[in-house]
Amino acid sequence: MTSDRKPFNPCYALLVLVGVAFSVTACAYGVMTVRDMRATAPTPPDAPGEPLMQWLREHGVTALMIEVGLLAVTSVGAMATDDYWTRRAARRHSTSQAPSQDSHESTTNRTD
Repeated sequence: MTSDRKPFNPCYALLVLVGVAFSVTACAYGVMTVRDMRATAPTPPDAPGEPLMQWLREHGVTALMIEVGLLAVTSVGAMATDDYWTRRAARRHSTSQAPSQDSHESTTNRTD
């Protein structure tokens, strides 16, 4: 019985985490931008407000750029290591199946 399941690549898990963080940051940054656009008066940088919106005003672009960079790195890492994890799973699968294949091959060779 062969398994058609793709082997687990831990880089994909990291990619999902970075992608979720980027999505949350981008949505929050969008909300902050829309709220600032709809405000009747411009919000001064030192005005008290919601901590997340204040943080995004000060560091939002930097956070988004860092997250885009991390997305690029984890994407390339996931694609680059995909073959490694596939070969590793195949090796593990072949070593666990080796005794039964050897006994089958030895009986097949005897009948030839």
